[in-house]
Amino acid sequence: MTSTRPPAQTARCHIVKLGGGLITSTDPSGLPHVSEERLAALAREIASTRLPTVLVHGTGAYGKPPARHHHYLDGVITADRIRVFAQVSALLSRLELSVLEALQDGGLCAVRVPLSGLCAYEGGEIRLLRVDAVRLLLNHGITPVLGGNLAWGRDGFAVFSSDTLAADLAIALRAVGLTMATNASGVHIDHGNSDRIHRELNAHDPALTGAVPPDRQDVSGGMRAKIRECGRAAQAGIPTFIVDGRLPGNLTASLRGTPLCGTRISFDGSAGS
Repeated sequence: MTSTRPPAQTARCHIVKLGGGLITSTDPSGLPHVSEERLAALAREIASTRLPTVLVHGTGAYGKPPARHHHYLDGVITADRIRVFAQVSALLSRLELSVLEALQDGGLCAVRVPLSGLCAYEGGEIRLLRVDAVRLLLNHGITPVLGGNLAWGRDGFAVFSSDTLAADLAIALRAVGLTMATNASGVHIDHGNSDRIHRELNAHDPALTGAVPPDRQDVSGGMRAKIRECGRAAQAGIPTFIVDGRLPGNLTASLRGTPLCGTRISFDGSAGS
């Protein structure tokens, strides 16, 4: 029997991206670990808002060292390096399980959404193809969880940065807001030389964005890439913040639009013209 019930409307959601440096660390022997207590605390902050949320996380200590070791800081693993692809995939799978367990310990009804079914690597670009699975989980009151990982196609394998993924999801889902929580206070005014941060930063202003140096040892591009990706979401009319995830209560406040410590990213196309 075919149901005639109309499909449920997807609740307008928030996108929260937890930086890899915020939620992972490396022990003295060089082994990566998930910061379970911090993750659980952040999960409790998200849960306390009762807002529909999609959670995206970075790879941090699980992703950056392999990129340096296997020499794919450009984000691409060529098709002939299948063993590198397999090793990195196994490492990221361990990260994903640890993250999911910590989020559930913090009170979130969190379910992993495999990235492989959502994207494709074609013509040197990664494209987000579909978000149906994410919408379905949201409609059931579940927190979908996604992480930066490897996309693949005929030409090989490429890193789908969690920053790019978060912005793509925010735009595709027409999110209420995008918040990137990091282990920094926000976007620093004088990068590396001062603790002062921008309260608001126009991602289309080259004088401001150009003052943030790229991180060439970070396959995702560091803070400059975060500004660029947040700028795409802001251009689509989505309130967007880069905030300090170390500060208790800041994530909760950010989801309500009033971060205690952080930078709002705007997009004014007239800047610098």
